[in-house]
Amino acid sequence: MRPLPVRLIIAAIAVLALAPVPAVHAEPPPAALRDVPLPFLWPRAGVYSVAAVSDTEAWISGRQGQIGDGLGNPVVRRRAGSQWKEYPLEGWSGNGAIYQVVAHAGEVWAWGVQDGTRLYLARFDGTAFRPVAPPPDVAQAHGTRMWAGPAGLWIQIYVLSPDGSLLLPTLFRRVGDHWKPDPVARPLQHGVADVQARSATEAWTGSCRYNTDAERLDSVVLRWNGSTWTTLPPLPTERCVTSVAPAADGTVWALTWDALFRWNGETWTAAPAGAFDSYGEKVRLDSNGNPLVVLGRPSLYGPAPLLRYADGAWQKFTTPIEAWAYDVSVAPSGRIWVTGSTRINSPLMLTAP
Repeated sequence: MRPLPVRLIIAAIAVLALAPVPAVHAEPPPAALRDVPLPFLWPRAGVYSVAAVSDTEAWISGRQGQIGDGLGNPVVRRRAGSQWKEYPLEGWSGNGAIYQVVAHAGEVWAWGVQDGTRLYLARFDGTAFRPVAPPPDVAQAHGTRMWAGPAGLWIQIYVLSPDGSLLLPTLFRRVGDHWKPDPVARPLQHGVADVQARSATEAWTGSCRYNTDAERLDSVVLRWNGSTWTTLPPLPTERCVTSVAPAADGTVWALTWDALFRWNGETWTAAPAGAFDSYGEKVRLDSNGNPLVVLGRPSLYGPAPLLRYADGAWQKFTTPIEAWAYDVSVAPSGRIWVTGSTRINSPLMLTAP
């Protein structure tokens, strides 16, 4: 074989030297939640709900001091900086738990169940939680749901049907010092699953509704414009929507028991399967608009950490100890706050970044 001339060899080397070198992309570091020390709680405590306020402030609620199958005592605590503060629950009597605390724009509300039957609803006035009369005709305290955001405070309760045979979900919005009923929940299966707002005149919810023509349940998401609700095209699933998360760019994420769907303004698209395939309970967005998913998986199915869907893939948050996430809340600044428990049911609070 005839050797290449030296000049050609030199030219070839020069071309290779100038050719672009493929970039080497390192795998992004895993999302990590760090531990936040909890205040002193009596044995057999649990923290269920978290409401983020800022990078340095969040509220938690739950119970403590259960004895056997006893109800224990209510817990509501506020973390401000590195300190925990406790405030009186005016009007509370007996045993029970505070199941949910919500916060937005300086308003903090909490609800719980006293002695297994009585609904407790209160608003924080800066020094204590003061009782507020719930909407009328509460038939069952358990199953109450509450949401706070730019569209105000919403609460869903159960009332008895006129013949007393059924528990019917009923949605109310707080207007001034009164509860204004909203009829949207009544035709939905189990009422609304979630209420998340982008502004005072834009709120979203989801559930499922019986389609009389097709004789089946349709999985639906609805949008509120400040006065009325409109329904988006049904999701391509037979599962009911369990939670919603509207994004600033018009995208809406809808979570069902076994899938996460994205609405782009025209169609629904399911995220690929991965770390999440069942027990979807709650979805919220991180500061980049990526969905964060909490699983409602019981401990016997193994650890259930917080999940994130970003760049077309699922990511599990790492935790200092094996953990189950119960609730997530994202502060306006982007700080993620999570409540949960360990394998031995010790309460946890975690945060990122």
